[in-house]
Amino acid sequence: MRLLQNRVAFTRSFHRCSLWHLAVILLGLTVFYTPFTTSNFPAEAAQGEYYQVKAGDCLWLIARRNNVTVNELKRANGLKSDFLSLGKVLYIPVKNSAGRSYAAPSSSPPVKQYVPPSRSGDVVNDLVNYAATFLGTRYRWAGESPATGFDCSGFTKFIFGQFGVSLPHSAAAQNACGVPVLRGEIAPGDILLFHTLSPGIDHAAIYCGNGKFIHASSRAGCVRSNAISEDYWNTHFVAARRVLKSP
Repeated sequence: MRLLQNRVAFTRSFHRCSLWHLAVILLGLTVFYTPFTTSNFPAEAAQGEYYQVKAGDCLWLIARRNNVTVNELKRANGLKSDFLSLGKVLYIPVKNSAGRSYAAPSSSPPVKQYVPPSRSGDVVNDLVNYAATFLGTRYRWAGESPATGFDCSGFTKFIFGQFGVSLPHSAAAQNACGVPVLRGEIAPGDILLFHTLSPGIDHAAIYCGNGKFIHASSRAGCVRSNAISEDYWNTHFVAARRVLKSP
């Protein structure tokens, strides 16, 4: 009988304890939980904008167009690498008077609308400047990534791919892309095609203007710049193609 009474007393005590702990937990949540809102951020952060990643985007371009550094953009969005997935929404940070940028608030205002690539001056300049950032990157046969290296058509494929233009990984095949351009009408952003080791087209480059082009050179072992007026390139030039659409 005493054993039964002890069990009943324990059960009642346990229930009271459980209910008391539950009340404490709920009370604690009520007291200490604060909804996360944009008001938790400094006022300057509200001035920032959002941007949705589209084909042809890369951190360097997004940062440059918004007057921030790549590191600031990565830090504001918690990015650990330079890889961007299509459709990802990035917060474009703004700086306060002290020059510091802020991370993104939790709610997302409307994103910027994507503008398809065209031959506007800004796009051409961006493409040429972006290509120049890879000067010195090592040459690698069949390579098409800055992480592993480039060959000539892999380099043009990669650069134009960042601007929404899909190219095959073959210099000869790139000669079928876009529209042909007469030698006297070559403009920055055009693809230059040469024959080097064979009678047919086997080398591709990007024209930068002022008679210069950038390419992944097997002879130099890296991405470098040359002048089209140099004897070798002048005599081995075959064709030029324009793959950026006219506005």
